[in-house]
Amino acid sequence: MLEQLRAFLGSDLLFHFVVAALLFLATVVIGWLIKRFLNGIGRKLIARTTTDLDDLLLNIVVDKIRWIFVVSGAYLATEEVTKAIPRTDLVARQLLGFAHGIIFVSFVLVVTTLLIRISDTAVKNTMEKHAKRTATGYQDALFPLINRLVNIILVLIAIIITLDHFGQDVSSLVVSLGVGSLAIALAAQDTLANMIAGFVIMLDRPFRVGDRIMLPTGEVGDVFEIGVRSTKIQDFDNNLIILPNAEMVKGRIINYSYPEQVIRVMVEVGVAYGTNLDDAKKIMTDLAKQHPDVLDDPIPEVFTVALADSSVNLRLIARTVDYRKKFLIETFIREQIYKIFNEEGIQIPFPQRTIHIVNPPPGP
Repeated sequence: MLEQLRAFLGSDLLFHFVVAALLFLATVVIGWLIKRFLNGIGRKLIARTTTDLDDLLLNIVVDKIRWIFVVSGAYLATEEVTKAIPRTDLVARQLLGFAHGIIFVSFVLVVTTLLIRISDTAVKNTMEKHAKRTATGYQDALFPLINRLVNIILVLIAIIITLDHFGQDVSSLVVSLGVGSLAIALAAQDTLANMIAGFVIMLDRPFRVGDRIMLPTGEVGDVFEIGVRSTKIQDFDNNLIILPNAEMVKGRIINYSYPEQVIRVMVEVGVAYGTNLDDAKKIMTDLAKQHPDVLDDPIPEVFTVALADSSVNLRLIARTVDYRKKFLIETFIREQIYKIFNEEGIQIPFPQRTIHIVNPPPGP
């Protein structure tokens, strides 16, 4: 058939131009048909699935598929036209080579843009689903970093493919990138350690935003923000304590609000020797039971924890449903214990010391 067309046209140059035009039109028509298929049958098939990720990816592909086939048709057309140009016509071949290069770069840009949008959508959708399932918001800090890393990798691959197409030696570029990455890693090892620790915190989730924790230094505060490099803790003075993530991973952290917010309420008081301990214990347990924020189960109990030098030490143990109320409950119970003990004549003794003075024997 092609030979018949060549004979009919009577010119080899005209034949290749006609074939190039047909290739371009055929490619564009194929792209149009595929787009119609995806918009019709493709959407109906995808609508049957339970996930919405495939719908988002289909929208991205349908939006770019026309340009992919247009650029592909133009690339094939220039390849066909090049066959008709004599090798001695250097100017025409140079112009076609220039056009061919522009079309190839355009194709790489379209495909790279498509892949970047697909990766962004896939990563974001996956992280949002995981965050909803685990009731966390770490994707706000993790997604931008992952998104940026994937985009950089895709752009580097596109650059390497483009340079290789134009006959450039990419091995030296790869070696340079490897050496440069090693140099950057050595220079920024502390930053990288904090970033890796940030990933560990976000994935392992020993604490969450809003949790009340105790730091290895003994400071207590609420987690304000978990970043890629550092974690911010808001203390009771409304100040932010900013700690590198590497220290947070290595240190011993006490989480008061995980796995649940129920926390122990503890009040310790000393009574004088000779005090009726049953009466003192009853007063303390009644005060705890009467408080509206103290749980009935487990029931509040008082224990004798020490026979100290100056007092018998009693410890009240109870539970409250919210760790934020612990301090206020303990303060209220202490004040009421002090008030009722005074009314009932129960003494809270001061530390006492007995000193014996012995006169030395008279000298010789």
